[in-house]
Amino acid sequence: MVAYKINSLAYLFIWLLLVQCSSDGSNEPIVLEASCFDNVRNGDETDVDCGGSCSKACEPQEPLGIPTTGYTTPPEYSGYTLVWSDEFDGNELDTTKWGFHLGDGCPGLCNWGNNEEQYFTNSRDNIYLEQDNLILTAINEFVSGKNYTSSRIHTDDTFEFQYGRVDIRASMPSAPGTWVALFMLNKDYTIENPDDYWPSGGEIDIVEYLGEDADNILGTAHYGTDFPANHNFDSVDFPAVNGDPFDETYYVFSIIWEQDRISWLVNDVTYHTITPETTEGNGQPYPFNDAFYFVFALSVGGNLPNVSPLPADFPDSLIIDYVRVFQEE
Repeated sequence: MVAYKINSLAYLFIWLLLVQCSSDGSNEPIVLEASCFDNVRNGDETDVDCGGSCSKACEPQEPLGIPTTGYTTPPEYSGYTLVWSDEFDGNELDTTKWGFHLGDGCPGLCNWGNNEEQYFTNSRDNIYLEQDNLILTAINEFVSGKNYTSSRIHTDDTFEFQYGRVDIRASMPSAPGTWVALFMLNKDYTIENPDDYWPSGGEIDIVEYLGEDADNILGTAHYGTDFPANHNFDSVDFPAVNGDPFDETYYVFSIIWEQDRISWLVNDVTYHTITPETTEGNGQPYPFNDAFYFVFALSVGGNLPNVSPLPADFPDSLIIDYVRVFQEE
């Protein structure tokens, strides 16, 4: 890790020197060509510093380890109707249900508001379906100033709903520095003008997970009249069950969302609840009786992880078997 940081800083230092002093005495920057020794995938490389024009051949990648075990939930519940779902059983992502958040969030939400290190794409390298699962893959490659690519999808304007039970069956990535967020935002929230409805419109994090700790997840609610002065959040951890890490098997992450109440569950075990009494106890209104939409993201780096990503740990993937929304009859 130390060597990688030193290499990266040295590379940046050389670039700054070249900006200041070009060969013709001008201040125009000299663009450094991609090399086979810069610890990122770029140029025509097929992996980090190998393949393409590099003399080093790439080692074969291990096949994606889709779990064969884990918890599952029923396709129906007494007193509820299935109103929306995606079983990810086609050949490609259903874009009548999902849209993409692309790039780095700029100019409205640069680095997606959390100092994240990835560039989001809709490339089949970063997002695809396999064996009836949605696969979001983070890759160490240099794109638009970022050392990693990944993917982030949403249902803004395709599916927004108020209340119900949500079940998401998923298996997490292993790489330290990865950050999974399967969450919901107010129907009026936009990337272009994030401050208009965040945190005042609310955010429901069905599950967050950090690759540095495969034995723990978080369920969180964000709220408050404005940021940062009145931003509040209530977050509760949940540990792995029976010694099965979250990156080795399927778990089901759920919320039961009712008027004036949200409960978080893992494998049907309730571990967190929020009500108006919670937010009002912090001097803030309760924003969770409005309609919301889904956002699913696999990020790299950022404010929440406590460790820096290492290129050698990538690619790595988030695997989602299904997402289902039920509402009371």
